Amino acid sequence: MRRSLVFSMCSALLLAGCVTGSGRLETFRSLNNTPHGFQFVASPIRAGETAQRFEVRPGDCGQDDGWSDCANNRERSELVVGEKILPETVRWISYSIYLPSDFYSSPRVNTTIGQIHQKGGPTGTAGGLPSFPPLLQIDARGNRVDACLHILTGPENNIRDVCRNFSLTTVNAMRGRWTDVMVHLDSRGTGVLEIFLNGERKARSTGFIRFRPQEYYVKYGLYRSFVSRHGRPMPTQVAFYDEVRIGNDRPSVEISVDRAVD
Repeated sequence: MRRSLVFSMCSALLLAGCVTGSGRLETFRSLNNTPHGFQFVASPIRAGETAQRFEVRPGDCGQDDGWSDCANNRERSELVVGEKILPETVRWISYSIYLPSDFYSSPRVNTTIGQIHQKGGPTGTAGGLPSFPPLLQIDARGNRVDACLHILTGPENNIRDVCRNFSLTTVNAMRGRWTDVMVHLDSRGTGVLEIFLNGERKARSTGFIRFRPQEYYVKYGLYRSFVSRHGRPMPTQVAFYDEVRIGNDRPSVEISVDRAVD
């Protein structure tokens, strides 16, 4: 888990790895610039003309001036959404994800398929390595797909991080089809969080905000941490994303083929 060091919108600054187009949110690639790591594709799609294909292979660990995935037992291919989510606001986030029928999920390594991260939040360590905890991760591990809501306590520079876990679905249920994910984040007070899959509420939690970051931001794609726990190189993973949205209310982010982002 790490804090992104770049938060400018693509329109304000020409960033390496910026990904824009049509009505999509402005995004940039995070610690992976391999040609195979990210592509626009015409199939499969949830709506509109194209979807986004992510691929992470063994050894796909990038670095920048402030962080090295290779030195911290991580591999990834992710996009960071440039739009800020300020504390004390209400936001809705949605995306569709397609896992191929042969998608591999390690029984010992989490593959994160969506995050709400924090800029300027608490720091600490995890597994003896530096950690910049996010607010929320949606993880595949074995056949489970769970949400980890990070409950942070203790000193701000030596945080204690404990997951409040929610079972969402199974990897088997997601293979070979689109799954619509929607998150409602009310960061006022101590917080309210809801997670919906295909329109059905799967999780709800309150009272989890103990610290105020400068801002929250969204990441999506494939991110796997502590990859050495797999015992051998992690197999290649591929996932497709489409219809990524952030809005002020549920109707603004619900997926409709009649109003695709592209």
